[in-house]
Amino acid sequence: MTMTTRTKIFSIILIMLAGFYSVSVQAQCTVTAAAYPTTVCAGDPVTLTSTGACGYLMYNDFNNGTAGAGWVATTGVSFSNPCNPTADGTIYMWMGSAVPIPRTLTTIDFNVNGACEIRFDMKYSTQSQSSPCEGIDEYDEGITLQYSINGGTSWVDIAYFRPDGVILPNAIAPGSNNTSITNYTTPFTVWDNYSFPVPSAAQTNSTRFRWIQQDYSSMANDHWGLDNIEILCPSNVLVQWSHGPTVFDPPTVYPTSDTTYTVTITDTVSGLTAVDSVHIDVKPVPSSDFNVVSPICSDLFSTINYTGTGSSASSFNWLFSGGSILSGTGAGPYTVSWPVSGTMFVSLEVTDSGCVSPVTYDSVVVQTTPVAGFVADDINGCAPHTVNFTDLSNPSGTIWNWTLGDGSNSNIQNPSHTYTTPGLYDVTLAVESPEGCNDTLTYTNYIEVYEQPVANISADPLTTSIMDPEIIFSSNSMGVNDWFWNFGDPGSLGNNTSMLPPSVSHVYSADGHFLVMLVVTSANGCVDTAYINVEVIAEPSFYNIITPDGNGQNDVFEILNAERIPNELVVFNRWGKKVYEATNYQNDWDGGDLSDGTYYYIFIYGVELQNEYQGTLTIMRK
Repeated sequence: MTMTTRTKIFSIILIMLAGFYSVSVQAQCTVTAAAYPTTVCAGDPVTLTSTGACGYLMYNDFNNGTAGAGWVATTGVSFSNPCNPTADGTIYMWMGSAVPIPRTLTTIDFNVNGACEIRFDMKYSTQSQSSPCEGIDEYDEGITLQYSINGGTSWVDIAYFRPDGVILPNAIAPGSNNTSITNYTTPFTVWDNYSFPVPSAAQTNSTRFRWIQQDYSSMANDHWGLDNIEILCPSNVLVQWSHGPTVFDPPTVYPTSDTTYTVTITDTVSGLTAVDSVHIDVKPVPSSDFNVVSPICSDLFSTINYTGTGSSASSFNWLFSGGSILSGTGAGPYTVSWPVSGTMFVSLEVTDSGCVSPVTYDSVVVQTTPVAGFVADDINGCAPHTVNFTDLSNPSGTIWNWTLGDGSNSNIQNPSHTYTTPGLYDVTLAVESPEGCNDTLTYTNYIEVYEQPVANISADPLTTSIMDPEIIFSSNSMGVNDWFWNFGDPGSLGNNTSMLPPSVSHVYSADGHFLVMLVVTSANGCVDTAYINVEVIAEPSFYNIITPDGNGQNDVFEILNAERIPNELVVFNRWGKKVYEATNYQNDWDGGDLSDGTYYYIFIYGVELQNEYQGTLTIMRK
């Protein structure tokens, strides 16, 4: 107990006892409030305690230089401060080098019915110091606090102070344990206050107490002292804390701002009171709030903003699980990328003036962004050029937007497109996942479409006679690198040729209709084909008799190949009169109603009717 506290508690007593001995009996209320800790963060637990009583029984501080009225101390005891002063700087009782064994201090009998306490200050000297301040070292040389309820006939142990600093419930018998301490500085080698409840067996109307040392090495050794002995026997008291509780040790409190807690005890008999208070300094706890957008695509980055109450002096413990910090320190803001998809976590703990915030957690769902990719099956070709595109995006999306470069677009996954105009075309694919994450890929000048040559053929003449079977072919096709002709005349050695225009001739080996083909190829391999039909007319052959009797044989005038040759036919009787005429005769004249006989005809034929044949025809019906 400090000097200030004792002064507060006992000031009335000391005034009343001025000039008398230092053992006093007096009614008084005392209370002391305490808290641990006294500086906390808002919401942290604080333990409040108080000690106090009304009905103070006895107090002995030895300041008058005696053991006290009726108290008995072993011969040679001193009342001074031979080794060092107590906390209050006054004298004390000392069992020094002039005191034999057993060294004792015994009180008078007290009425300690009820929940009384006995308190005292005690100190052992430190081992190996000079007498009379030489310390206790062996285990069986310690001091025992005892009580007697039969006038001192028998004694019961309350506590034994073993020299190594351990308090035992029973004494160690003298001579039974001479173990020596090795650490000479123990809790007992400094003045300290000790308090023990009076055991229930000792709560009588006539109980005395004593402090006894039953063994030592010699009178010059093992010295000790007592001071400020008091007995408190609380009467009926009311306890009231300012925040409500009515017990000495109230439940734990959790203040959120600076708070003073006051305890008052009141003696219900005398009405005396005592008041004490303790102040708790409460520091604010910073909050650790922040915001972050979720979900987010894996190719993007998050901006995390602190929204809590920390100050610039706060320390910030951020955790970005699975993230890579691109920028940001302290409170932020932070820019964080997420290279891997999945559920990631952000947490923050803020410390300010020793106060630590609760940890705030939040999650960021990182959606996989597809990486756009595609390929075309044929990136160059001749107009019209059809290209099949294949989406290679990983992972595959669900929305596709193709820009094909010629003003055309598509929203199917694997489109097919025909380019009709020569040129170079950029192709772009924008792919989007079900979660809305997207990527875009553009290939510049990806598709090249070559100009298509246009093949054409002209023939001169289109129709000719086998007598003049040469036909001249020409073409004005543009953008041609290679020419291939097929004249449709497999019987000719010159049926195929790669001769260049403007004119190519071919002499046909037979009459008939011929399909002539021209295949032209550009420098880029683009091909076009043109066709033309030509005819080579055979020479006519004449029969000079018909028998139009309906038997299906020689019923008509037949000129072989007449149907295939432009012609004019004129028939005359023997007097030169025209009896029949036909243009492009088709072998269908049976003589009409002419009488049997011989007739003359002229047959003009050829492409330009340039050929003439004259002959006779005999009609014979019977």
